Amino acid sequence: MQEFSLERISEQIHYGKTKEYFQEVLSSYTNGNYRSSVVMLWSVAICDIVYKLQSLIDLYDDSAAQEILQEVTVMQDDDYKSSAWEIKLLDDVHDKTFLLDSSEYENLRYLQKQRHLSAHPVLNSERELHSPNKETVRSLLRNTLEELLVKPPFYTQRIMKELLEDLSESSNVLNSRRKVKQYIESRYLSRTKPSVEINIFRSLWKLVFKLDNEDCEKNRMINLYALEVLSDRNSAAIPSEVEGDNDYYSNISSTGNPLSYLVFYLSKNPQIYPLLSADARLKVDYCIDTDDVGKTMGWFKKEDLDTHGNDVEEWIRSGEHPTFTTSQFDALLEIADTEEWQERFCRIVTAYYSVSYSFDQADTRFQLSIPKYINLFDRDSLVHLVEQIEANGQCYGRGRAREDYEVIKSRIDEVFGDDFDYENVPSFWRQVAPIE
Repeated sequence: MQEFSLERISEQIHYGKTKEYFQEVLSSYTNGNYRSSVVMLWSVAICDIVYKLQSLIDLYDDSAAQEILQEVTVMQDDDYKSSAWEIKLLDDVHDKTFLLDSSEYENLRYLQKQRHLSAHPVLNSERELHSPNKETVRSLLRNTLEELLVKPPFYTQRIMKELLEDLSESSNVLNSRRKVKQYIESRYLSRTKPSVEINIFRSLWKLVFKLDNEDCEKNRMINLYALEVLSDRNSAAIPSEVEGDNDYYSNISSTGNPLSYLVFYLSKNPQIYPLLSADARLKVDYCIDTDDVGKTMGWFKKEDLDTHGNDVEEWIRSGEHPTFTTSQFDALLEIADTEEWQERFCRIVTAYYSVSYSFDQADTRFQLSIPKYINLFDRDSLVHLVEQIEANGQCYGRGRAREDYEVIKSRIDEVFGDDFDYENVPSFWRQVAPIE
């Protein structure tokens, strides 16, 4: 293990001016001037806090940071000789921002006390000035570096309001999970602690899965994307968070989009489902039994994935005639990354197309369910697809069949070569046979 080095870690200091000032601290320490080192270290720490607050104002118009700096400026103007504003600054940063946790705050308060002893003529019983020892000063230097100076500016406790407003205003641009992930990680999450991310997750949970007003509905999708990003980043901590505050996380909507969105989230995070209260699980189960999203994504309460695949296929073949979307099929495919599920998925999209009950519907359903996924079809899946087409005149008898089936024929040639037996599917063969 590499030995801790004050010089090496000081190179990671976030602000150039702070790094320059810290070199004076380090020089005093190296030369054995421990009182001077402590006095200067406190000044550097206070300056660095001010720089971080100013960055939050300049970059994000952070109102809490602005309020803190305004208040200490007034104190300085009222009594420029007093250092009371420094303690006020430290207290407010601890109370109103995420820059310092409790242990870091206490370490800086200890630094301030050591600075007071070192900067003032405080004499001990031997009439000697206070002089901190080398070990104490090294500890102060290390704590201040690691807990403050090398950190980027973290958001204040008002980050949630800023984040939600930003996502809402940017929703037209941030129209995919990938874009939301890239955006919030770069702009927000790179500057937050895990505890802050859990707090944001907690707030988004209520907005996405409980509340049902106009603003929530407008931003529900992009807020879900953000919640999923936070969930992925904190996958180990989220279950403990949900289990530790079961009442809060089980307080979900009983119907509508919030509940559908929750089922969708649980399909990707099934470990959360058993942590919810019994009444919350009843709501989820009802959604899975009655709602289109629930029936599509509610695999996590089934015995296994094969059972879920059978249920979805039976639902498609039932008299309900459900209408799927591309995103619905994509989400269904993403449930599992296995060959078995891929084969089951091919049977599901085959069923969706092959139960078409009109030429127009067959035209639409083919374009939705077959070309995009045709490369997933293996030998058995292709045989099944062609046999299902052969059994429905609405599929093979429509005007666009010959043109559409070129993608199927191409895949058959790729997988089978010249070995595919078309004898048992004459209607399909007429649509794909070469024109003489």
